[in-house]
Amino acid sequence: MIKEFSYYMPTQIVYTENFIDILDYYIDGRKTLLITSNGFKVRGTIKQIKNSTTTIVKVISNIKSHPEFKDLKIIYDELKDIDYELILAIGGGSVLDASKFFSISNEKKEYLYLENIIKSTTITKDYAQTPIISIPTTAGTGSELTPWATIWDMNEKKKYSLHLPDLFSEVTIYDASLTLTVPKNITIQTALDTLSHALESIWNKNSNEITRNFAIKSAQLIVENIIPLSNNLDNIIYRDNIMKASMYAGMAFSQTQTAIAHAMSYYITAHKNIPHGIACSFTLPLLIDKILGKYIFVDQALEEIFGELGSNKLRKIFLQLNVPTDFKYYHTTLLEVLENINNTRLVNSLIQKEDI
Repeated sequence: MIKEFSYYMPTQIVYTENFIDILDYYIDGRKTLLITSNGFKVRGTIKQIKNSTTTIVKVISNIKSHPEFKDLKIIYDELKDIDYELILAIGGGSVLDASKFFSISNEKKEYLYLENIIKSTTITKDYAQTPIISIPTTAGTGSELTPWATIWDMNEKKKYSLHLPDLFSEVTIYDASLTLTVPKNITIQTALDTLSHALESIWNKNSNEITRNFAIKSAQLIVENIIPLSNNLDNIIYRDNIMKASMYAGMAFSQTQTAIAHAMSYYITAHKNIPHGIACSFTLPLLIDKILGKYIFVDQALEEIFGELGSNKLRKIFLQLNVPTDFKYYHTTLLEVLENINNTRLVNSLIQKEDI
């Protein structure tokens, strides 16, 4: 029997060595809201962008890591009276997710309208969406190629997702040189997040031939480059390979969504304050051991990635990166995490709680 599948990616992908040179072409004269983080204000990137185009009408540069409703509300209300036709998002996953949040509104631009869509998972079509140009500055989250955004409510210790079909970026511009200033810990965390995206899209009910090919390519690039990059952060070749890995992973899990590793990670991040890239990846060796021998296509993909059927190579990588794979190190247990798992991601996963 032939398995049917589809693949949809409306985002134009542009890979370049200098995004400044081409940015104004893709803005195309539209009044632009620039969203970034304080780091880029310090490094002068905002000034570079303003010098390259005359279209910037407002700059938001105070996006925090793991965007929360309470912080986004303040900015959302500030934007009500700003006239813009395009959002330019340049930053890591938090900036990209926040930009998607700001891109959605009703006619009155009411904040509660948007919060209700997210928290009640209301299916609605009566919203307006501002197009987004995304320029990722970390190689990991993949938000620039997905139609969803992660928003946190730390008072509830809960992660929410804004997921709408229009949330794909209009254009995504990749420039590996933007990652050269990313410190070692964030470089490792985001690369491991990429690896999780790739592997999670393989042991996934929504997996297909196209997504698996992208996922395998992504994971191979991570496995081959993460240790050399961690020891030589100024090497643009390693940076470029890891960024391409992030792109390929985005092209995979944008179709499948994530699975059990991410489902486990949200509790670990919210309750144990573990960075997302670590929380969603330190369980990967365990999950590899649990999935082996159950699905031929998964075994074939893992052998192609690691050159073996098992988790030994990946465990050695974690050891070299000084990333523990023992739950005790993160002040929790496997049982505690499974008892508090985010069930929405289990819907996609070929590995279930009872398999562990």
